Amino acid sequence: MRYEVRVLNELDDCDVEVDSVMNSYFSDRELGKKELKSEEITRSVYNGIINLFNEYERNFSRRFPEGCPDNRSLCYGTNLHLLYTAIEAEIPNLETPLSTKISEWEKIDKYATLDLVEFGYRNISDVEEGNLHNYFNHYHLVFPESENAKQRFRESVNHIFERNGIVFYLDSDGMIKRHLPTELDNLLQHLDVKSSDSRLNELVDQAVRNIRSPKEENRAHALEKIWDAFERLKTFYDPNNKKQSATTLVKNVAGETEEFNQLLNDEFTTLTSIGNKYQIRHFEKNKIQIKSLKQVDYLFYRVTALIDLCMDKINNESS
Repeated sequence: MRYEVRVLNELDDCDVEVDSVMNSYFSDRELGKKELKSEEITRSVYNGIINLFNEYERNFSRRFPEGCPDNRSLCYGTNLHLLYTAIEAEIPNLETPLSTKISEWEKIDKYATLDLVEFGYRNISDVEEGNLHNYFNHYHLVFPESENAKQRFRESVNHIFERNGIVFYLDSDGMIKRHLPTELDNLLQHLDVKSSDSRLNELVDQAVRNIRSPKEENRAHALEKIWDAFERLKTFYDPNNKKQSATTLVKNVAGETEEFNQLLNDEFTTLTSIGNKYQIRHFEKNKIQIKSLKQVDYLFYRVTALIDLCMDKINNESS
């Protein structure tokens, strides 16, 4: 029995490897995959997504059924009028019917396109042919509770994004997210937030969720929240005396290393100054505007790295 299981596992591993190779292209294997750094939805990417919707048209039939003329409770296909009406209502910036034939001068709406991907994932269902209705020469459809079509749709969308070097991806929860810079992603994956201050934990969690968003305003909100967390962190030991509390925090984190104590104190001072001078938590006219998303990522990484270091010390301490 052990031998059979081992062989089956080896065969399964081979299948996975074969699938991986079959889904790659020669250029990927020879040159490596494209770096994921673009946030632009090009015309070719847009057309690829529209073609994908056309491919999965019948999988929308459970949510938008075309009823059989003999019995409207029986479905034989997708009612495109219902489908497009729903798209128009939920994604008003997207024109229907969905078409790849758009004018060269028309600008692709990035957010509307990404919303369409999420809409598709939410409304796609597995479909199987049931009984044949001879008179109309169509099959009545049945809908198993499996989610194979959702998974294939998600893989296809992500394949299009990946092949075009786009940072976005459709996650298994049905939400479009973005691949973070490697260093930031590693930091967030290992960030352990479980202090006795539930509000501090909540602020960090909100920031981490929003920094992965494709929307610029969400990422700006993430930077604001992580800075709120930084300011709250400084009051962990004494809510009524932030300066003394921050001094205690720095001392505890540094241990008995005087040089590291000075390094941490300088970093706290610098980040506090950045928070006061830049449009992060304050937006008066004399504050410096952050003008690029790379700057947002950099500042987010810097303050989160400090929070992560402090969290390692205070996670198990009571307030």
